[in-house]
Amino acid sequence: MTDTREELARKVRELQKEVARLHAQLKEKRFGLTWIDVPEAFEQESENKIPVLEEVPELAVHNDDGKPTHVLIEGDNYHALTCLNYTHRGKVDVIYIDPPYNTGNDGFTYKDKRFLEEYPDGTPIKIIHPLRHSAWLSFMSRRLKLAKELLSDNGVIFISIDDNEHAHLKMICDNVFGVDNFITSLPRKGTGGRQDSKYYAIVHEYILVYAQNLKYFEAGREEKSDVGYNLYDEQKGLYYKTQLLRKWGDNSRREDRPNLYYPIYFDVLTFNFYVERHNESDLEIYPMLDNNREGCWRWGKTTMKKAFKENRVELKKNRNGKYEAYERKYKKADDVQTKPFSTWIDDIDNSTGATLLNDILGNDVFSYPKPVDLVFRLLKMGTNLQSAIILDFFAGSGTTLHATMQLNEEDGGKRQCILCQLNEADICRNVTYERNRRVMEGYTDSNGNDVSGLGNSLKYYSTAFVGKNQPKAATDDDKLTLSKKAGCLLGLAENTLYETETTDYYQIYTDEKGHWTCIYFQEDYSRFEEFRQKVVDLEGVEKSVYVFCWTDGAEFAAEFEYETNVTVKSIPQPILDIYKSLNA
Repeated sequence: MTDTREELARKVRELQKEVARLHAQLKEKRFGLTWIDVPEAFEQESENKIPVLEEVPELAVHNDDGKPTHVLIEGDNYHALTCLNYTHRGKVDVIYIDPPYNTGNDGFTYKDKRFLEEYPDGTPIKIIHPLRHSAWLSFMSRRLKLAKELLSDNGVIFISIDDNEHAHLKMICDNVFGVDNFITSLPRKGTGGRQDSKYYAIVHEYILVYAQNLKYFEAGREEKSDVGYNLYDEQKGLYYKTQLLRKWGDNSRREDRPNLYYPIYFDVLTFNFYVERHNESDLEIYPMLDNNREGCWRWGKTTMKKAFKENRVELKKNRNGKYEAYERKYKKADDVQTKPFSTWIDDIDNSTGATLLNDILGNDVFSYPKPVDLVFRLLKMGTNLQSAIILDFFAGSGTTLHATMQLNEEDGGKRQCILCQLNEADICRNVTYERNRRVMEGYTDSNGNDVSGLGNSLKYYSTAFVGKNQPKAATDDDKLTLSKKAGCLLGLAENTLYETETTDYYQIYTDEKGHWTCIYFQEDYSRFEEFRQKVVDLEGVEKSVYVFCWTDGAEFAAEFEYETNVTVKSIPQPILDIYKSLNA
């Protein structure tokens, strides 16, 4: 059957519109990375719909141990990130992602909405595909833009990548996060060597690191080794090591710092040091370099006197039999010395990721899981906050949550982890979820050994949509459904993840530690007094109240004016905008 004249004309108009869009896109970018934007399937699937989250209560893991409750979201990470922008905008401290590398054979499948009829399961992106890079760049840029909005002012994102897209990803990130917020590209050594290159055995990849705002970012630091603190001062009751008191290396000559060239004196009768001679028998010591060249001290006279008084200087003979002065560097029992982390990661074996996952779940359930030790280190590099919120929206086997729980176990932290993962091939439920459920509750490894659980709790959500009609044609059911489902999002925003009561008019959530979130979602306020009394009767240290309404909610705030620990809050702007659009 041939197309009608009108149908052909419509297709021509659509083609002209697409050509004009691409032409405008190419003209817009004068410098930097330019690619053909490839529309994604979700743009059609979710058209005129609003993404929300729905809890899957039967998959919750609950341990009454005072440890954090973590979050796992099943669904397309674009929709998950959209929902998190309702609840966690500006709250996430560390993001780690391990996206598809787009190697041409890594299983990266792109659902181009223009070809869904021909390729209903998506188009596998082969290495010779003409839109290989454009599809991947379109895919990544959309998600990174949403991720940026989630980062706190001092937040940081780590992105694993290899040579295939490293250069392109860096240019996307320069555009999204700002070139001034680029921190580094961590080179990482793996093990063995990929044999898909006919030239070299490739054993490296990268981790790109960007800050939300570099002027606020404070990198985590690693502990220095205690090696060398093997001397003991009985008078102080502390161990110490020694370090030359004269300068070495650059700017260590007398002419470099003339004011730091002066003698110090050691009284052989009293064993005291001075910067002036006290007795004729005093030993006179200058900061001398090799070959009898004049050097300089690391301290001026004022600091030197203070060190003498605190017994932080001693003498030792060098290999030439001459006395040299040394500083005593003491270490208290609870004194933790730190240093910056190195940018070169070569001491983590890639194979440990698969070995550990096989121990937990059995053989070959997931290809190339990242080692827990790697993510563990990145989390420590990203922040010193022990209450950090951590996000991984390419969760894969769930290594990031596993690493978060191990880090909390090590230092008593309260870090909370949020994972997002599609359930294609049942990965989210059978791997991401099941791995971490076992880590929380305990499991038997491949050798038959019982491994104790780490505790912690987990809430499982899936992405869903609200709206059967376009906003202008929204029904009362659409409006009510949004309001009611928004309660789950508001509970997540307040980190009160446990629903204790729901009616046709209101919902109540808690964190089980005295924080409550109470939502009235009906435009019919006939049950509001009942709701108000419920809120007042709750025992807790903090009660957050949300009321869906057209006004600013001042009249509802007045209802709680004389109640302690009650705060009437505004509906988050993204949710409010959607609510009002449905009511327009």
